[in-house]
Amino acid sequence: MQTFTAASVLSIAAPPSAPLVVLIDDDPSVRESLGALMTQRGYRVVAASSGVGGISLVWSLEERPFAVVVDVMLPDMDGFEIASRLYNGQRSRGVHLILITTPHGLKDRRKNRRNLNFLTKPYRPSQLIEMLLQLGQKDNLEQDSQ
Repeated sequence: MQTFTAASVLSIAAPPSAPLVVLIDDDPSVRESLGALMTQRGYRVVAASSGVGGISLVWSLEERPFAVVVDVMLPDMDGFEIASRLYNGQRSRGVHLILITTPHGLKDRRKNRRNLNFLTKPYRPSQLIEMLLQLGQKDNLEQDSQ
């Protein structure tokens, strides 16, 4: 996993053919634990510690990520703003967005003008993996029907 902040980069190896997931969370322990879990389950993970860093990361990637996992409550901008900016970018069309939020944050679903996926805190990390697998299966079904 690579973590992009203003000054540091951390790497964990992952297979080059694995789906790419961008993780945006300001908590280093969450980035490390979720990043390690997703890598173990066959995903490549790059991470950012802020909303601005996450958006820049997505736009700078050479390939389109499979998914972006965002903590809704970040110090510099909320997950809904990040989702809005990513959906307006050409590089992120077709990317699955998963917003991690509190039960109170689900009230903000009215801001959801797009098809966002929500994971409510507290959650089990396995629920994130299950959601990623379901989104992959959905993509496969859509490709098969075309």
